[in-house]
Amino acid sequence: MLSGLSIPAGAVGGDWYDFISFDDGCWGLVLADVSGKGTAAALLMSATRGMMRSLAQTCSGPGEVLTRLNRLLVEDFPCGRFVTMLFAVLNPSTRTLTFSSAGHLRPLLVDRQGARFLDSERGMPLGLGTGEFSESQVLLSEGSRLVFYSDGITEAVNASEEEYGLCRLAEHAVRPGASAVSIIDDVRSFANGNGVRDDASVVFVGVS
Repeated sequence: MLSGLSIPAGAVGGDWYDFISFDDGCWGLVLADVSGKGTAAALLMSATRGMMRSLAQTCSGPGEVLTRLNRLLVEDFPCGRFVTMLFAVLNPSTRTLTFSSAGHLRPLLVDRQGARFLDSERGMPLGLGTGEFSESQVLLSEGSRLVFYSDGITEAVNASEEEYGLCRLAEHAVRPGASAVSIIDDVRSFANGNGVRDDASVVFVGVS
């Protein structure tokens, strides 16, 4: 089960998630956050998405995709603009997830052992400078859940300026029936009418 939801802080936003189907039955999972907000960020996001989808179909793995995408963005992006991104390839038949991070927040995995954030080499955000990106791989057990999220989730604040944070995200993700929609709803409830100050996005994967 794949699902995603993105709530912009304004009329348009710079967050983006995507599901890319491959001929071998695998799925590409993307969650990205372009620096800034509003129309400028949305335009950069749109350009990045087009490049990303093209590279995902021609490269051998997430690390190579981010490495090649970064080279393009270094040449194309305005000075000081960048993108953080998680790109993963999910193989449903083997339940393996191979992922690479460009300065993005760690994925959250929920399985029989509980909730934990997956360690990986985060790499630099895309567009800031040249470099290569490594890959990490994890075996997903039946019934496990995987959550990608943007900082608009964890940095949402309530009336007391307290952040939603990683612990609340993990506590919610282990609940029966948790989903991308329920996480966003929980963040909104926590903010108690304050709204999100930054674009808030979630990708939720349920492994059968």
